Amino acid sequence: MSVRAAAVGAASAGALWFAVAAEAAPTAVAGYELEPAGSSLTFTAVQQGATFESRFDRFTARVRFDPAQPESGSISSRIDLGSVDTGNPERDEVLKGADWFNLGKWPEAVFTTGRIVRDGDGYRASGTLTLREVTAPVTLSFRWTPAAAGQAARLQGSAALERLAFGVGQGDWQDTAYVGNRVDVQVDIRLRQIPFSDKSVSIGANPQDAR
Repeated sequence: MSVRAAAVGAASAGALWFAVAAEAAPTAVAGYELEPAGSSLTFTAVQQGATFESRFDRFTARVRFDPAQPESGSISSRIDLGSVDTGNPERDEVLKGADWFNLGKWPEAVFTTGRIVRDGDGYRASGTLTLREVTAPVTLSFRWTPAAAGQAARLQGSAALERLAFGVGQGDWQDTAYVGNRVDVQVDIRLRQIPFSDKSVSIGANPQDAR
C-alpha cells in the first residue's frame, strides 16, 4: 500500500470514528426549576358519590427536558403530604392521620420518571410514586410549552392512580363505596431554565430541604 493510500485510509477511518462518536455522545439536556407563581399540584377524588378537589401547597420539582430528545429527559418531585388542602379542615386532619398519609412515619411522597416518550401531540413519562413506603408505577401524560419572551416554560399533565395500591385508607376506609379508589392528579407548573444541578426549587416551605 502506498503512503498516500495509507494516509487516505487513516483519514477516512478517523472521520468515521468521529461521526460515530458524535452520534453516540449525549447532548446536554436543559435543566429547569419551578417558577412558583402560577404553578399547582392538585388531585380529585370521590367521597360518597361527590367529587372533591384538593391541592398540595408545598412540593419541589426538578426537570430536565428537550422536546427534540424527550427520551433523555427526567422529572422528579417531592410532595409534602402535610400541606394537603381539601377545603375541609376536618377532612384534612383525617388525611394526615395514621389510616391515610400517616405523616408521623411518612411525611412526603416522591415521584420519579424513568423513560419519557412522545405520545401524539404530547409526551408520556413512565415513572414511580413512593407513598407510605410503597413504590408503584405511575404514568404521567403531559404537554410541554416552550419558554417565550417574558414567559416561563410550562408543563401541564395528569396521572391516575389507585389509593389502595399504596395502602392509603386503612381499616373501614378501604371500603370504596364511601371513598373511591381512583385518584386523578393534575400538574400545571411553570419552569425557568437553569444550569442543571441536583438542587430543586420548592413551592411553599421546602420539604426536607428539597434534598
